[in-house]
Amino acid sequence: MSTRANRILLVLPSLERGGGERVLLQLARSFLEAGREVHLAVLLGGGPLRCEVPDAVVLHELVDAGYARGFALARKALPRLASLIRSIRPDAVLSTMTGTNLLAAWACSQAHTNAHVVLREAASLVNTKSVLKRQMMRWLYRRADALIAVSEGVAEDLRCLGLAKNRIHIVHNPIDADRLRRLASLEPPATVDRKFPYVVSLGRLVEQKDQRTLLRAYAMSALRETHRLVIVGDGDLRADLERLAYELGIADRVWLTGAMDNPYPILARASLHVLSSRWEGYPNVLLEALALGVPVVSTDCPYGPRELLDGGRYGRLIPVADPAALAQAMVAEIAQPSRDVDHVVAFHRPRTIAFRYLALLDDGPRGHAS
Repeated sequence: MSTRANRILLVLPSLERGGGERVLLQLARSFLEAGREVHLAVLLGGGPLRCEVPDAVVLHELVDAGYARGFALARKALPRLASLIRSIRPDAVLSTMTGTNLLAAWACSQAHTNAHVVLREAASLVNTKSVLKRQMMRWLYRRADALIAVSEGVAEDLRCLGLAKNRIHIVHNPIDADRLRRLASLEPPATVDRKFPYVVSLGRLVEQKDQRTLLRAYAMSALRETHRLVIVGDGDLRADLERLAYELGIADRVWLTGAMDNPYPILARASLHVLSSRWEGYPNVLLEALALGVPVVSTDCPYGPRELLDGGRYGRLIPVADPAALAQAMVAEIAQPSRDVDHVVAFHRPRTIAFRYLALLDDGPRGHAS
């Protein structure tokens, strides 16, 4: 018999800028609207998204900002998370991101809680190269009552780990189009010259996002004469990308803005958004662009873009790491944008997605698989 989860604990690694963090904050808002009591445990305190935590959410920062990350953080946060679970006695626990999922499942086991435990997996197993970490997923994910995969590809990865198929549920990410439009209505930062039309790409400057291919595609495209290229995000590869832009002769046409708390004014004014990733889970940034009326081009990477864009119906798909194909697709999508994209946004409404989450969080009976 199903039991209503009146008190829900959400678990995040931090409140840094990221898709998983934004999704859980959106879910927190939706759960509050549904009349639930919401607690949010973040392993590491602080972070630029802290100001976006709703006032009605009870925030628990387990470890002070500035503490070391990785195993040291996990070791310090684990007993505190278990103690918190024993203290607030949630009806349901929802965690996201692989490392945090492992910690949350372990903490729930230590706390001997009857809470319904749901783990949201948003990453391809390409992200999890460690054999030990995959083995821990096989062991600890079995202790969850339900597993949420953000795309069919991620669900298949979980099945390949030997996890029970009947406990794996595909639930896509929510997108609050009205809230995005309010954020986008603010003035863009002065670092972006509004005199020129531009193509934009939002994402961390890391190997996964493969902005090198984007730079090469832009350099060989006719767009270098008509549009600037704006890359929003920061990461370890920034210096490499700046050097490549210089070598390609496009340094004066490319703006690397760094990370932004509110990138939506820039996104909303773009002629096109490009996702050049080598792998994903279910890329929120494509949804955000479509919600703001910005056409998109994406690599057909594992996983998410093909599913989200309905095989290319709502935005052009190109092979991974193919600059020539990307250059051609960018020009074509600006000249003739994909249509009927409102259907995609409607399918990801926060209330619709939150209802699916709550159905799993409310589900019973309590007790975890061994």
